[in-house]
Amino acid sequence: MFLEKLEATRPYQQLRYSMNIGLVKFFSKHVFEGRTGLDVAEVACGSGAASHMIASHPAIRISLAGDINMLDFQQAQLKDFKAKFVLMDLFKPPLKQASMDLVWNSSSVEEFDQPVEAVKGMAQLAKRGGYVFVGVPNKYGPAGWLGWMPNKKVRAWLGRNYSRKQLRKLLEECGLSVEKEVTYLGTTFIGALGRKPF
Repeated sequence: MFLEKLEATRPYQQLRYSMNIGLVKFFSKHVFEGRTGLDVAEVACGSGAASHMIASHPAIRISLAGDINMLDFQQAQLKDFKAKFVLMDLFKPPLKQASMDLVWNSSSVEEFDQPVEAVKGMAQLAKRGGYVFVGVPNKYGPAGWLGWMPNKKVRAWLGRNYSRKQLRKLLEECGLSVEKEVTYLGTTFIGALGRKPF
């Protein structure tokens, strides 16, 4: 499929790399700053490149990259991978509940038929007072416009688009209070950083 081949191209990978740098900066400012010994899990991580970057942050004790298979991780061929890769199903994660300071995902929740269950699974892994971040395609950005295309394969590849209001509602349904919002990769994605009650 053309879209899968597109993901393997150098320009697409560079775009993804830039996006990951932006997300790591966001977490550094809003979650990591002034703290130490943090445990972080990226679920449905794909290549795990962002988890690899996060692992080098001085606030981090453990950076886990979890996915249901290792295909994207193996294709990325990241040298000296600093995070820990874990084979896992987001809906049945082999991790201790309430054990992570930050559980996050960018660009996967929109593909799930049960997004509420996916985010609830993430929230269960977060400690009391811990954070959950969800990033999804922006309904009012390029992904939203592409979502109007008649091609079913393109729409399936993009997944569901969200407005800020819809994303906030998703996190709130899972018992999280939204503390920060961000738009990234231009206006392609929106993200919400939710916090679990103490």
